[in-house]
Amino acid sequence: MNRIYQSFLALVLAVLCCGGAYAQSHMTFFEPSGGALATWSLLDVTKVTFDGGNIAVTGKLGIDTFGFNQVMSIKFTDIEDIPSSITAIRDDASQLRIATTEGSIKVLGATSGTVTIWNPSGQQLYSNRNWNGEDINIAHLERGIYIITINNTSIKFKK
Repeated sequence: MNRIYQSFLALVLAVLCCGGAYAQSHMTFFEPSGGALATWSLLDVTKVTFDGGNIAVTGKLGIDTFGFNQVMSIKFTDIEDIPSSITAIRDDASQLRIATTEGSIKVLGATSGTVTIWNPSGQQLYSNRNWNGEDINIAHLERGIYIITINNTSIKFKK
């Protein structure tokens, strides 16, 4: 059953790419609630794979992985067409991404500043005011959802 679902998603993605992406410049994953989960410039995306219940987008800034249950739809759009409740995004924040492994986080798009990790209850679990771009050790964290704040920009991540 899982293979059928993966094949169906790959077919839908291929049809969308070939059928309507000629005028679009971005690929956006949407959450079940309808909000934009993540957006990539099509010029930055090198590969999209469906494997083991996940969708992985490989691009110039690294690999972003999402579970099938996190993504309701994939649409190819112009950046202006993406609905958002955010009224203004700083240029540096729009380029900020993280790549997680089992034991560490690599921050892409920032090289220094203040880093803080929070649990969903708002408890601070890690803080470094003099972060210099090195990988952040998260081996001590249990599996779950966390929020990392890098220079006043927050990103949700899963360990």
